Amino acid sequence: MNRLNIYPAICFSAFVLWLLLITMDGPLLQAIGIFDSTNFFLPAHIVSLLSIGLFCPPTLFKRLAPTNCILTVLITLAIPITSPSVNHYLLMAAGACGAFVAISACLALRQSSTPLLSAVCGLSAANILPLVFGLWSNGEMLLFAAATLPILAIPVLTTRLPDDARDPNATNLWRYMPFIFIFQIVSGLMYAFIIPAYKDFGLLPGIDLLFYIAGVIAAFHIVRKNRELSMVCGVMLGMAAFTLLQIGYRPMSINLSMFAMMGGAGIIDLVLIAILLSFPEPIRAFGTGLAIFCSGILGGKIIGLYYADITGAIVITGHLVLNISVLTLYFLGRYYYDSKPQGIIVDPMIVGARPAMADETFQTGSHHTPSIGTEPIPAPDQNEMIDKIPDHLRLLLSEREDEVFRRAIAGRTYRETALELDISESTVKTYMGRIYEKMGVKSKKQLFDMLNNL
Repeated sequence: MNRLNIYPAICFSAFVLWLLLITMDGPLLQAIGIFDSTNFFLPAHIVSLLSIGLFCPPTLFKRLAPTNCILTVLITLAIPITSPSVNHYLLMAAGACGAFVAISACLALRQSSTPLLSAVCGLSAANILPLVFGLWSNGEMLLFAAATLPILAIPVLTTRLPDDARDPNATNLWRYMPFIFIFQIVSGLMYAFIIPAYKDFGLLPGIDLLFYIAGVIAAFHIVRKNRELSMVCGVMLGMAAFTLLQIGYRPMSINLSMFAMMGGAGIIDLVLIAILLSFPEPIRAFGTGLAIFCSGILGGKIIGLYYADITGAIVITGHLVLNISVLTLYFLGRYYYDSKPQGIIVDPMIVGARPAMADETFQTGSHHTPSIGTEPIPAPDQNEMIDKIPDHLRLLLSEREDEVFRRAIAGRTYRETALELDISESTVKTYMGRIYEKMGVKSKKQLFDMLNNL
């Protein structure tokens, strides 16, 4: 990864590490006797995220974000040196200020040429480091500083806000958010029941994080081809987790249940990031999307605490919630596709759609410059064309080339593609040049002809 891709990964990793080690019932807080941090952190975090997403304009956010990152660090560092009666208020303040940190970290991903890969790297790094911190989770100020101070790098490395490339068809992706909310109820049950049990019976504490990383990596390879399939994989792992609990309250079943649940959570977390990265209004998308995500976790934890002493009730609730999530995904998807206007190309991997336009000129150094097509190119069946591409050709494309390629098939102009991906038009032309070269064609018309003849 080059520097422009490493910086976003560092920003995102810093935010996730802060969540894991401290605010989300992290081991550093538990080491100083605070075991219910999410009960105070999440409500304030959700309200702040939603308020920013709905009401905060980009210019105001840009002014407030650095200050709130600093406040988040100061508030967090104050927790281990203040009295328990004050800590709950500090956690609420951290939740409110931390919303700016969360959105800023996600906005940093938009600056990467491979945002989803940067997210994978950030999540993986943030879940490996707790293994190291876990060896010395004694609540010392030095550990709090090590887990919190990296947040200060976010406003430094995030040099600009992504452009708002408005596209009304992007709202189609919101149909996935009810599924995300319902699935996160299961994650809340994990926080309330499975994680406490795993702490008592874990055969090798910390290895569960490796299963989360495995889920993230698996989702990275699946979500670009079929978003719904990746969601189903997450649900199946969740169902496996609660099925294993039915075997009995034994160390092995608890461990396997935790591993399955962490794998499923990793998949769904990356799916959410992939969805939110596709929206043209990033502050609104990340604010409201993360608020929905956190609301599901809070709701699940409340349910889990209510049934904490009844394993059977937890298992039944988990299965019920997961089945509801699958039904939600199915019926919302069916309603969306049934109501989709004819003649419009819409693919889950892109934002919006329109009929295909004529070919456009590009230049890539010494490569041949194809002529500008004068006749309109008919709108192709995008999904059918992509399915026709042989694996040996599809694997030639990088993640970013694949994103540009899908938009080219959907008929985007270079300008529209550049706005959606937050890159320059010349960069789009460079990517198209590489795509044409790898596909063995010299124009968009030749590309469509080739795909139609496969």
